[in-house]
Amino acid sequence: MSTRLASVVIEASDPTAAAEFWYVMLGGTAVPDGDGGRRLVSPEIGACDVDLVFVPSKADKVAKNRIHVDLATESPHEYHVLTSLAADLGARALDVGQGAVPWTVFQDLEGNEFCVLEPRELYTDTGPLAAVVIDAIDPVSLAAFWSAATGWPLIQSGPDAVALRPLRDRGPWIEFLRVPEPKRGMNRIRFDIVSTEDTDPTPWLLALGATRDGRTLADPEGNEFRVLRQPARATARRAGR
Repeated sequence: MSTRLASVVIEASDPTAAAEFWYVMLGGTAVPDGDGGRRLVSPEIGACDVDLVFVPSKADKVAKNRIHVDLATESPHEYHVLTSLAADLGARALDVGQGAVPWTVFQDLEGNEFCVLEPRELYTDTGPLAAVVIDAIDPVSLAAFWSAATGWPLIQSGPDAVALRPLRDRGPWIEFLRVPEPKRGMNRIRFDIVSTEDTDPTPWLLALGATRDGRTLADPEGNEFRVLRQPARATARRAGR
């Protein structure tokens, strides 16, 4: 059985405005995605064929997101330009107790956290999206699940941080960072995956450690995700007609 990562899904009270914000930050083409959503197709996020999808939020944001995105820069000048652009577009710089670090933490128009990173060798050739970062109680086991579910190999591993990447030398990372707090509430940012075969991958995912509550699937630490029945880009094309 095999599945792949199709989309990073972001809840928003105004999906159109959120998509426009991230279009300016990342590039791509924004198209309707049904039920009031928007899809940012082919954003400049490296060689992984993953879209960003903005869907109407089910509830107000009340706590720090367990999943966030990091944006890469290639020079101090680009770092200054990108942080200034984010602020000009309405993002708000945020102090989460990070101290003196080589990045700036922001909240986008919906209050979802993201970081703009100073130039770092690790994020060379990622494209503008450096990483999707996931808080984890057990980064090693959670990364093993998502490596199988996305097909992205494990590139770096330590007791407190594990990272996957679609290709060893290019494309964004999925990073799992150890945190002491367990997940509470529904995530506002999550993954869509799609089967690369004709059979339903749900039994295989459950055997890997996923759980199911009604129609909802979650990874071993409770992070919700969807299994699409057809390629995400085909859905977007039909919605845009």
